[in-house]
Amino acid sequence: MIALAILVSEVATDSASGKTDARLDAGLRTATNLYDQAQAEAGRAAEAVAAELAADPAAASALASGSEARIEALARAYARGRGIVSLGLEGSGGASASAGDPGSVASVSTALVAAGGEAIGAVRASTTTSRELVERIERTTGERAALVGPRVTGLAPIEPGALPDPGDSAQVEISGEERRVAATEPLGGEGTRIAIVAPVEGAGFLASEPGVAIIVAVFFVVALFAVLFIFRSLQGHVRQMLDAARRIGAGDFSSRVPVTGRDEMAGLANELNRMSGRLGDQMDELRRQRVEIERSVRRIGEAFASGLDRDALLAALVETAVAACEAEYGLVALRGHAGAQAEAGEATEAGSEVALAAERRALRAGGPIEAERGGAFALSSPLGRIGGSDRPVGAMTIVRRGRPFTSGERELFTYLLGQASTSVENVALHELVSEQAVTDDLTGLANVRAFRQVVAKEASRATRFGHDLSVLFCDLDDFKRINDTHGHPQGDAVLRAVGHVLASESRGSDEPARYGGEEFAVALPETGAQGAFEVAERIRAAVAERSIALLDGTGAVRVTVSIGVATAPPGAVDVGELVAAADAALYEAKRTGKNRVCAATPRPGGPGTGAGAADREGTEAQTAKIGTIRGIRRTST
Repeated sequence: MIALAILVSEVATDSASGKTDARLDAGLRTATNLYDQAQAEAGRAAEAVAAELAADPAAASALASGSEARIEALARAYARGRGIVSLGLEGSGGASASAGDPGSVASVSTALVAAGGEAIGAVRASTTTSRELVERIERTTGERAALVGPRVTGLAPIEPGALPDPGDSAQVEISGEERRVAATEPLGGEGTRIAIVAPVEGAGFLASEPGVAIIVAVFFVVALFAVLFIFRSLQGHVRQMLDAARRIGAGDFSSRVPVTGRDEMAGLANELNRMSGRLGDQMDELRRQRVEIERSVRRIGEAFASGLDRDALLAALVETAVAACEAEYGLVALRGHAGAQAEAGEATEAGSEVALAAERRALRAGGPIEAERGGAFALSSPLGRIGGSDRPVGAMTIVRRGRPFTSGERELFTYLLGQASTSVENVALHELVSEQAVTDDLTGLANVRAFRQVVAKEASRATRFGHDLSVLFCDLDDFKRINDTHGHPQGDAVLRAVGHVLASESRGSDEPARYGGEEFAVALPETGAQGAFEVAERIRAAVAERSIALLDGTGAVRVTVSIGVATAPPGAVDVGELVAAADAALYEAKRTGKNRVCAATPRPGGPGTGAGAADREGTEAQTAKIGTIRGIRRTST
């Protein structure tokens, strides 16, 4: 009888332990999911910081400097205000630093890649501390929890060697008390193990009070069948709960544990079902967020791929704003010489009206504006100022029906506008630099680099198609006297005036350029010797007739130019000889009196062509490459 009583007591104890283990198992799976969620949040934070750092030249400089102090300052700056409790940065030179709470856990590292594709470092971020994670686990599971590893949080210290193997449970002494403990090590846990702790159930029949033992013995026979029934019932419930916990661990949150009665087992089953439902909802939300992240990454990739394509950049911007803020329609438009626009979604009549009204108000106010009309809500804001301008370069507006935009959506919208302003300014600066690379700042004509490119291209065309190609070299006569007498600002004014004459007297296909100093050049595609000479004479006369006002207002000054002309015969263009011929003809015009046009007459097989004009006069001179120079003087006016 006593043996049977002990057996019943031990069975009850085993059943209680089984329930405890089931709770511990379910708690571990819940804790692992919460740890994974914390890592997912940290991963998004790390990617967001990496994207901002990659677009920040100052950040790239700090990472490449090898200075741990600069890197630590950068980490503190980027950790602030982003929900990041710990941020570590590693530069391309191997130097690293971190900022934030040293008790952070569930951190995630991501590579830091510049816009050009080269790796410039790494970012490691965490959005939760060990204490916060333990409190979240205890709040969700209703059980005591601890993190064991490099640091212990949540309970008195537990020796890592005292923990059971992952998947098992054991009794561990904590602060002088026996506890039932189950532990696991999540993926990417950095050596940290999660432990769930529960009290140890009663030790069985022999530990009972003597009176209770006697009562149990007296009524044992009557209770035997009831105990056996309860035993089987408990085993069935525990088995169902274990099966449910395993299904939850495998990611199936749809199944439910049958609930029978109102006892503790029924309460445990209810809690397990509620926990499964909450986890299922959270997993659905995570999947939705993952889809949105993937879409956003694709849009960002498209924006990077578009590079300096303004239209593609605007399209990616408005599509991202519409998707991120759950809008139905979006429009971004630039004004001025860089005018461009892009739309996303479909706009109703009311949506179009409220969008236009919000955009006008935002441009007047110089900041974000919300508007509502006919049940349609609009959010609009100016697109930053470029190059120190006082006026916004444009505006972006998003619209949806039924509900206004939240504060979080407004913050995200403003953030996207800030990033877009930088990108649009980069496009404008690139266009400006591209123009300056081939343009002379003083005269607005092409510079020598652009002139050489045009001559080389036209020489190739002339050789291929058998066209003529002529070149004029112009030099201001006695320009040094202008600078010495009236100063260099007056000399600059003269150069601008001559540049204007060359631009106005040249044809649309010609390429006038400032060659250097007071020397100019004009490329004349598909122009023979006679036509080139006529263009040169027209330019010479126009310059001579031009009266240029003195900067001090005391009068005006006139200048003259000497011009050398060279023409390459069809199908035999040598750029070097052609330029040398024009330069030698210019020298001959200078030598024979200035304010005149001299044309190079080619030697057999060389560049240049005879002038052929009846009124040409002058002297002849032999050069190494060009043969005879023939010149004509025109009286300046």
